Amino acid sequence: MKNKSLILVFIIVFFVSSFTKSGELLAHIDKILYLQSKIGERTLVLKIKCYDESTVRYMNYYFEDDKMDHYLEGNLIGNVWQFNPIDNQNGARNLVIKEDKNGSWKGFWREGSNKKIDLILNPIFINPDSKYNSYSKNRELDPYDAYKISILNLEKIKTEKVSKNFNLDWYLEKESGITFFRLHNENKKTSCDSINNVLESLQLSIIHDYYRFNPNRNSLNIQSEILYLNEALISFKIISNSTFKTQTPVKTQQLLCLNLQNGQQIDLESLVWFDEKNPKPDTNDVAQTYEYRKKVFAPKVFSILNELYLQQMQTSDCNINKEATWALPNFALTKQGILFCFSHTPICNFMDWAIIPYKKLAPYLEKKYQLN
Repeated sequence: MKNKSLILVFIIVFFVSSFTKSGELLAHIDKILYLQSKIGERTLVLKIKCYDESTVRYMNYYFEDDKMDHYLEGNLIGNVWQFNPIDNQNGARNLVIKEDKNGSWKGFWREGSNKKIDLILNPIFINPDSKYNSYSKNRELDPYDAYKISILNLEKIKTEKVSKNFNLDWYLEKESGITFFRLHNENKKTSCDSINNVLESLQLSIIHDYYRFNPNRNSLNIQSEILYLNEALISFKIISNSTFKTQTPVKTQQLLCLNLQNGQQIDLESLVWFDEKNPKPDTNDVAQTYEYRKKVFAPKVFSILNELYLQQMQTSDCNINKEATWALPNFALTKQGILFCFSHTPICNFMDWAIIPYKKLAPYLEKKYQLN
């Protein structure tokens, strides 16, 4: 479970575009209110952050049928809180509420000058039988986000054959348009339950981030692609394309290699080991592993790549012309061999050419995975 959590944390850090205000960062949260109400046929869900040092309250909200986060700021006027949009977002939407003695909140929701709807806000109720409650509990999501996850609907839209024994089942979340795959083993020799639990959690994480409030983001498109699959391992990439109001589009790429039996992340040392004189360090021995990476792994990979791709290796992009850079590459398995690359930055473009064929690595490969 620990390894699965690490994978999910990595995905969220990779994709999340956070938005915080300086006042929120400096102030101490006194309490957070998690409330919901009916507005006509629609369910409004909101989270209000209350700061004991501030007269301003900050509110995130979404509707059950439109799960994208929105944001309002509230000020106390008499004994009533009035929440209004910032930067004229969402037009004339606002919320005016006050707390009753019994702990509920009453007021009205306004959309435009002519639409005013009375409402009563009560604590968020999450159906304990909701399909994805276990995901929310494992991630320790607050009621606001947990409710959103509980009402997601992932629909299987197609099945495609990817190898002799495996099919991919593709699942779509319609509102976000985000699709992601699950594995289906036709001969049933390999159980896909564990890996599919991880894949489902990855999709939920991506969807969760897609709906997260970001005032500068216009759109976010997520695509995934299988790079390698056998009876023991699956390797794939997740590509994110974001467009923003005030900056150039951003493209990011995540590479993953997972054990098919348990869904855990595979590290490079479990696949290829270049040090014939010394045994592999313990998985948790970061210092010793890094020493190996610097002194043995990086020189070997640098030498092989220069032999295979002399012209490409002369570039200073990503500092790939320096041996030390190759101590900590990203990697993925492909049909041709192991692909090495680096996280995309303004000075580091996507790399899809730095592949060392399995035949070249044959003496150093972990035999149990039968990479070829």
